Amino acid sequence: MRAKRGAFQLLPVIAIIGFSVFLVVTIALHFIQPDYDPSRRFVSELVLGKYGWLLNVAIIGNLIGCFAFTLGFYYIFHKIQKSRICLFCLIIATLSVLTNFFPTDIHGKAITFSGHIHNIGAFIGTLAIFPVMTIFSLNLKKVGVPQSIFMSLVMLAFLAPVAFAGLFIIVNNAPDLLGISQRIYVIIIMSWLILASFRLKVLAFKPIKSRIK
Repeated sequence: MRAKRGAFQLLPVIAIIGFSVFLVVTIALHFIQPDYDPSRRFVSELVLGKYGWLLNVAIIGNLIGCFAFTLGFYYIFHKIQKSRICLFCLIIATLSVLTNFFPTDIHGKAITFSGHIHNIGAFIGTLAIFPVMTIFSLNLKKVGVPQSIFMSLVMLAFLAPVAFAGLFIIVNNAPDLLGISQRIYVIIIMSWLILASFRLKVLAFKPIKSRIK
């Protein structure tokens, strides 16, 4: 039983590593592809460049992070504060990451079959992650979390859909800023995932009795 619980305790750590790989590799790509204009192009368009294979490495990191976070949520948190909606949405969001392996198209150009799959998956994943951010943040309060962490998670959960709506507006009205808008949105989502993973890690290493309120 100890070995099994030890494996579960590692899941949030794996999630943090996976999400960090995504961020580090994606940021690095901006510096090694000088012909790429981040203010006018989506992050996913990095895959179309010479070093596009590195974006697939970042996507793998994100996929591992989402998978580990979902398992960690189920084994560590779901048994304390049950939320089938949150668990279901996490599974959908994780599966949607797989569609990122379908190369996107350059914004403004004709959309290919691969681009359609990519866009649909990104949209579904986005809609799925919003309930997770809200429900998990609020449920954390019930099991005990520092006020500053709780407020940070709630604020990010609120800002995510606002940033997503803003992205839609900018894409249609100010395309020269779409890249910046999308990066703000991505930073909000990844910040929440990493912060939530750290809290999941804290819960994983607490004695079971002290976790139940």
